[in-house]
Amino acid sequence: MAFCNQCGAQIQDGATFCPACGAQQGVAPQQAPQAAPQVAPQAAPQPQYQAEPQQQSGNSFTDMITNTPDFTAEMDPADIAANKSTALLSYLWILFLIPLFTAPQSKFAKFHANQGLVLFICWIIASILVALPIIRYLSFLLYLCGLGYMVIGIMNANNGKAKELPFIGKIRILK
Repeated sequence: MAFCNQCGAQIQDGATFCPACGAQQGVAPQQAPQAAPQVAPQAAPQPQYQAEPQQQSGNSFTDMITNTPDFTAEMDPADIAANKSTALLSYLWILFLIPLFTAPQSKFAKFHANQGLVLFICWIIASILVALPIIRYLSFLLYLCGLGYMVIGIMNANNGKAKELPFIGKIRILK
């Protein structure tokens, strides 16, 4: 068996066209060149996709979620290293109080405690909305978003990043 010189697919010896990509192959020496090439029946060629650089539009939904402000550069690396585990607790409901009491001077812990407090307030609002029959399903979506925010916040704190949560991260309660 031979291989296509264009895509590398296996082709039969003496084939003039690749059945996978349709590329013309070299004419075998014992065959005389033909005036019009015969096209063998083939499957439609599969498109070959290449990764293209993504353009930053700045207004898509994905950009709003992933491109939130990052304040890590403003933090002391020693402060981040010392208070990572404390900052993780900020996103577990009422436990946002622990960083406030155990590391009151830590800018990193206070940042995550603020994020956790805002998230906790959103959870309380969703819990109140559950009681209203019309908005019950909307509050369920708020609960799911809260779980997603909890995971994002824990990952940011664990990675030593002071990155805002999407949409609600701009709210500053603790200064």
